[in-house]
Amino acid sequence: MVDGTGRVKPCCRFLEKYRPAEHTLDNDSIQNIFESNFQNDLRNRVLKGERLEGCKRCYEEEDSNKKSLRMRLNEHAKVGEKYIDTNDYKLEYLELSLSNDCNLMCRMCDSRYSFKLFDEEKEYHGKTFSKTKRTKANLQSIYPHLKHMKYIKFTGGEPLIIPDHWTLLEYAVEKGYSKNIRLNYSTNCTVFPKQKIVDIWKEFDHVELAISLDSIDKQENEYQRHLTNHDRALENIQKYVEISDEVGMTVIARPTITIYNAYHLPETLEWLDKKQIKINPTHLTYPEHLSLTVLPKSQKKIIENKYKTYNYTGTKIKELCNYILTYMNSEDRSDLIDKFMSHTEFWDQSRKQNFKTACPYFTL
Repeated sequence: MVDGTGRVKPCCRFLEKYRPAEHTLDNDSIQNIFESNFQNDLRNRVLKGERLEGCKRCYEEEDSNKKSLRMRLNEHAKVGEKYIDTNDYKLEYLELSLSNDCNLMCRMCDSRYSFKLFDEEKEYHGKTFSKTKRTKANLQSIYPHLKHMKYIKFTGGEPLIIPDHWTLLEYAVEKGYSKNIRLNYSTNCTVFPKQKIVDIWKEFDHVELAISLDSIDKQENEYQRHLTNHDRALENIQKYVEISDEVGMTVIARPTITIYNAYHLPETLEWLDKKQIKINPTHLTYPEHLSLTVLPKSQKKIIENKYKTYNYTGTKIKELCNYILTYMNSEDRSDLIDKFMSHTEFWDQSRKQNFKTACPYFTL
């Protein structure tokens, strides 16, 4: 995974504290990092069945009886059908966060992924996660690997508003590599591409669009994903569903479940299911003070009662909600509730929003 600052990690979820600080495109090429002792050690440990310290989030999902990102990617790559020779491998799977250009200010995000958060972050923390307000990864060392590429995942910023992303795709089409490449996007659904872009997508093996609709409740969604236009996002989701057959596209919903949007999760998943959209909600672990595990027992009961008394239309939605409950009750981090309230109150004041209005069911 390469982010907009040029940092390189084994995966988007890999915990930052376990990533070698020198693994950046400013210091080295993607090839040298890919073949480094650190990466080889991870490969060998995984082949031995060891759990990696940096992969905590996937293991949490698996321990909550949910198919994790790790498991899904292993299935896609058919891991287990062939031996992975650590002396002869190619870079075939890549996640690119091209820059921190984004049109939203999501409460669980930071300035590495949205430049719009830079000033607020500096005021609140006295420092910023991104060293500069605008970031842009140098992708020159990526291009030679496109001929071997099978899967590229584009994340944010918001990839659909970043020009370098389209330049990379046009190059892959021009060189004849595109038919062997599956594309995956994480998008906030606030934009819908022009027909020229849709036509480029048709040149690739398949397109997976992972949409970030965090709540069907307008107030909740616009609170968590500040600056989003909820109604326009719903319209764009419908457009993506309508062109999915034409493009060869799978639309997947990936709500990020935090304290702010957990209450209306059943309704959100039901709405998505009726649209025949695949659903894969994920619990938030970072920043940890926004995690559901932070809620005091009395507030967790509010979520539990809602989920347990909800009139589900099928078992699938109920099972997904139960997975969130399992995670919520897996740990008591209520020691962080003051940090949650401080964070929330600052953002409320800065953005002229109100937690009690957005989430009136809580009694915090």
